[in-house]
Amino acid sequence: MHQKASYIFAKLILNAVSMKVYITADMEGIAVLCHDEQGDYKKSDYPRMREIMTGEVQAAIEGAKEAGAEEILVCDAHDTGRNLLVEKLDPDVEVIQGSAYDLGMMSGISRDFDASMQIGYHSMRHTHAGVLGHTYTYDVSELRFNGKVIGESGLSAAIAGHFGVPLVLVSGDAHAVRQAKSLVKNLVGVPTKEGVGLYAVRTLTPEMARRLIRKGAKEAIGRAGDIEPFVVKRPVTMEVELERPLMAQYCSRIPTVKRKDAKTVSYRASDVVDAFQVFLVMNQLASYARSEGPL
Repeated sequence: MHQKASYIFAKLILNAVSMKVYITADMEGIAVLCHDEQGDYKKSDYPRMREIMTGEVQAAIEGAKEAGAEEILVCDAHDTGRNLLVEKLDPDVEVIQGSAYDLGMMSGISRDFDASMQIGYHSMRHTHAGVLGHTYTYDVSELRFNGKVIGESGLSAAIAGHFGVPLVLVSGDAHAVRQAKSLVKNLVGVPTKEGVGLYAVRTLTPEMARRLIRKGAKEAIGRAGDIEPFVVKRPVTMEVELERPLMAQYCSRIPTVKRKDAKTVSYRASDVVDAFQVFLVMNQLASYARSEGPL
């Protein structure tokens, strides 16, 4: 029997522990959404996007339960973390809302979980035909772990992998699904839309997206034993290419962070969690640098 399958079998049967599933939910990758303003809580279209996001998460919950999941934790991972209409989710799930998170979009993940899912995820920055592609913020041009380029999906998968939890399902932008599949073999992908312009998408209807996510979640839990966690080799060399030189200049002031070139900094981390914490600080410094001027 496969090693991961044996582990899950032992937890479920020998130790009588219910299967636990972790769901991280973003908004830019949900069906229909095609513009930043739709994901902005200050704008008029945001309430509709909340409804669609909540529906897709609920679909994943239903599919996971149909496959045997008994405990589910959902992390509301978009912007302020106050997006999901929790009252419209199954009453027996738990939800993390608000900010700041201990592990950002993966807050609450631990070795207790048997599988993780990503709902409403988007592609990385500068992806052709990607929908609102970015890597945590628009200030990050490219993120690399040990020379491999990753986006938010890869970063979330790596944090889950740090705790030995496999990523089994990704729904969202077609390119986000493709990028995730390049990192994790055998995961289930559910594309909900694809870009046909900088602010235009060819999208499924919300109802069809929910149907496919529910079906995909059920399938993903069924094959969880055949999916290995995405584990980044330690120590981790993290390279962050930023959009402006001043951003790199400010980030290079972090102790042990080195300047590689005009817009790129490097940090040697003990593990993925260490790298992620420094990455968050870099994003904060980049935001400050952006407010200083255009350089």
